[in-house]
Amino acid sequence: MKIAVLSSGSKGNSSFIESNDQAVLIDAGLSTKRLLMKMDEVGADHKIIAGIIVTHDHSDHIKGVGTLARKLKIPVYIHEENYRMKADIFTNCQIKFIEKEFTIGNFTISPIPVSHDGTVNYSYNIQAEGKKISHLTDLGKATSLVRERTKDCDLFVLESNHDPVMLKEGPYPWYLKQRISGIKGHLSNSDASDLIISGQRTNLKNIILAHLSEENNDPVLAYENMVCSITEKDLDINVHIALQNKPLEFIEI
Repeated sequence: MKIAVLSSGSKGNSSFIESNDQAVLIDAGLSTKRLLMKMDEVGADHKIIAGIIVTHDHSDHIKGVGTLARKLKIPVYIHEENYRMKADIFTNCQIKFIEKEFTIGNFTISPIPVSHDGTVNYSYNIQAEGKKISHLTDLGKATSLVRERTKDCDLFVLESNHDPVMLKEGPYPWYLKQRISGIKGHLSNSDASDLIISGQRTNLKNIILAHLSEENNDPVLAYENMVCSITEKDLDINVHIALQNKPLEFIEI
């Protein structure tokens, strides 16, 4: 199994996960043209995508889903309430409602309920070939459920959205700062590192830091925060950064 993060941030999100000549897409928050271009950049074959899995109904995760699904003639896996909130996007799409564990080909996908301000908010565990990816973004708090469900993953796509000082001193209005830092907002750099070092990480070999704010974070800060934390705990884990405008090449598990 391998993963390429095509785009990550407030302007659009999408991850391509491949196993045995089959693939799934987590979100499609960009135009179909841009997504296909990013797939080409990393050598991802759009012809093998078996479905698009939606995390929640915010536009940076969902706005390209309908167009891409219609073009590729593939189903959309989405919670029913999210579908009903954005039904106009999905005209003439094949819709599969999800709530519990489900399969797509040789992938087993388990929804993880998370604390965010979308209608219904999921992160996911994706399993294939005896390996597990935890794909965790857009949440304001790492609950005990989140910690339990992600403790044995081999690769972690993990939100590291903001630096608390940059957010506090930045240009955003107060209400937006409160939303971002609240329990239905986004994980900070320190929240992300705390999640990693607070549990046993026997299988974890790669962390992809994702959904970094372009206004309230710096990739260097996010990277150094995580590396310092795992080094202090003597953990041997590779740290990668997913960016908004440049896709992250495939990482094999």
